[in-house]
Amino acid sequence: MMTTVHVLTTDGALRRALLGRLERVPEIDRLVTGEADSPPQPRDIVVATASDCPTERVAELATSGVRVIILAAVPREGDRDRYRQAGARAYVPMTVDTALLVDAIAQATA
Repeated sequence: MMTTVHVLTTDGALRRALLGRLERVPEIDRLVTGEADSPPQPRDIVVATASDCPTERVAELATSGVRVIILAAVPREGDRDRYRQAGARAYVPMTVDTALLVDAIAQATA
């Protein structure tokens, strides 16, 4: 099954860093940035920052079958709980070159 990952962030430097890191992940078949040209489809994965994807958007995406991973600049338990309750598959620290993000993607594809 093809795995498409959408990187949703308005931060250009973070987007470039994420794309550079994720293009080396063998489980990912396709990387997409933004939603306008290619909106997330059921079974796709969205990697987004908390500031770019509020809990309401997470709930909307999760309800449609999209798997959401939230990157948190400063992880907080209360925020983690809110995002998980909204349907996020993972809430991980915003450290791009880390095994946590890759592990979260692997778990979302399982």
